[in-house]
This record gives sequence, C-alpha cells and structure tokens, in this order.
Amino acid sequence: MKNTLKERVRKKLLQFGRKNKICSILALPALVVSMFFFHAMTYFAGNGKRFSMLTMILCLFVVYSSFSFPMFIAADGREVEWDLADADSSVELAPESDLSLEDMELLADEDVLEGLEDWNEEDPHGMAGVDTYDSSELLASLEGRGSGTERTTEEILEAYESGELVFDANDWRLVLINKQHSIPDDYSFTLGTIVGNLKCDERILDDLSDMLQAAKDEGLTLKVRSPYRPPERQVYLFNDKVNKYMNRGMSYMEAYQLSSRTVTMPGNSEHEIGLALDITCDTFADLEQEFGDTDAGKWMAENSCRFGFIVRYPKGKEYVTGIDYEPWHFRYVGVEAATVITAQGITLEELWEDLENN
Repeated sequence: MKNTLKERVRKKLLQFGRKNKICSILALPALVVSMFFFHAMTYFAGNGKRFSMLTMILCLFVVYSSFSFPMFIAADGREVEWDLADADSSVELAPESDLSLEDMELLADEDVLEGLEDWNEEDPHGMAGVDTYDSSELLASLEGRGSGTERTTEEILEAYESGELVFDANDWRLVLINKQHSIPDDYSFTLGTIVGNLKCDERILDDLSDMLQAAKDEGLTLKVRSPYRPPERQVYLFNDKVNKYMNRGMSYMEAYQLSSRTVTMPGNSEHEIGLALDITCDTFADLEQEFGDTDAGKWMAENSCRFGFIVRYPKGKEYVTGIDYEPWHFRYVGVEAATVITAQGITLEELWEDLENN
C-alpha cells in the first residue's frame, strides 16, 4: 500500500531525528509544523463548500457595505467609473465640515411639501379648506354647540390642592402621546365635524365652540387648522421633511433628529387622535413662534385653559417635550387638567409624572 505524502514526510523527519541529538532538536519543531499543516489542509479540503460561501458573503459585504459603496456613487446619484491610471496623485480629501443642528434652519411644512408631485398651494396638507376658516365661519358651523358652564380657576385649584380633584390616568382627555408614547392600539374615538373637512374628536366640540366665542367677544378672530390629521398624511409629512434635510447635506440620523423637533413621528402625533389643533389669528396666520407675541397668542396662552386647552409645547420646556416651542399648537386635556397645568407652569408629561408617583 502506497504511503501518503503526510506519512512519508513524518517518516523522513523521524529518521533524521534519530541520527544524533542535534538532529532530534531540529526535527521536533519541523515535525510539529508539518503535521499541523497537513491537518489544516485536510480540514479545509473537507469543508470547501462552507468556506466558499463565507468568502462569497465577505465579498458581497465589502462591495455593498456603507464603508465602500459611497466611493462608487456621485453626489447626484450617478455611478462613477474610476480610472486609477489618470488619477492625480496630488488629490486631497476636502476638509470635513460639521453640521450644527442648532444653527440649521427649521423647515416649515409648506417648505417641505412645495415642489412635490401632489403639492397644492391652496391645500398644502391635502385637506381642502383647512387654512381658510376663521372663528366666524367656525362658530356659524358650530351653532348650538357649547357647554355654557365654566368653573372658576380658583375653584378648580382649591379642589386639586385639597385632594378633592384627582386625575385618572385612564381618562381619555389625558392620554399621553409623544415620542416615547405611541397611540395605544385599543384607543378609539369618533370624529366630529367642525366645518367642511375640518374635523376633531367629537367630544371636544362644545368646549372649542365656547373658546372661539370667548375670543370673539374679546375682539379676536382665531383661525383653526390641522385638527385631525390622517395617519397617512403624518407619514407623508415626516418622511418628506427628512428627505428635504438630507438633500441639504445631512445624514439620515441628523435629518431624522431635526425633523422630529417640528413634526411628530407617525403614530406619535396628537393630531392623529383629533385632540390637537393648530390655532393662529387673522392678523398672524403663519405657524411661527412670533404668534406667541400677538394679542391672540397671549390671550390663548392665558385663557385657553378655561376651555380645556393647553399650549402643548411651551417655551422653556423643550427638554421635557422634545419639541421646539410652538405657541400655536393646542391640546385638549379637559378644563380641570388644563387649569392645573397652566397655573403650575408644567406640561402634560410632568402631570403624568405626578400621577405615576402618587
């Protein structure tokens, strides 16, 4: 029977090592190395298919991974052909420029949606007439609505401080929706019509009517927009704002972070449950922070709580809400909770923290 190469090498090394002491010292490490080599080759030979697949996976990873793929793509998305023979050896990488999220201009919804295929300047949010109704038109549509009753601020605060008034975490008016708390799967509500296509949770219409009438009595003409916002519209708005920032040179994570400061992530927006409204006035219709300095903005910040509404994202509470100051964004929480929140200068998150601690 013919000996294998492994056996012949082993026999030769043993014969060499038996000649004398010096030869045995040299033969021992050579024998160890050669036997390891033969064992390794036998292992690889018996697992050829396995190692071929691993090699293929590694190659695909190198080609398509984020570390190598950008080298073959131009800034405008075209594929780049590299010719190293014509390459200029003096070419240097451009210095990196850090983008400051704090200094980056925040985009309004209209800035994001303009230019898209289904952009409609008269209907930027896809809901005809949303931006055209003022309090006179709204009150005409809501004629006959209104609670007609109003507890004084002093009565509510006295009841709360004495322990007579206790908030319930299961109260639909206090449902907490933010970046950390998505809309519950079992949450349900009925839409009520304010006017035209303008809708909200049917249960807040009476208090909304009272608030619009009180503002009108003070000589203020409020404008209401974007109360209930369909989930698909929230997805559309958020994704396009992310894309717009990425086109300005941001990474996806930077664009996502900045977008979430002005547009709540889909599934985490109070607009999707009809409890949030964007309210401005006839003299300042834009959704800008300057609205808070107008007579209507000041009146709303001070008096909306009498009708169950709060400034949802107040100035100085960005670290709590995770959203920039929005004096136009009002959330319905009920008269009692709104009065306590406004009087104490807290947010809905902080009220919930008190509920959980008690």
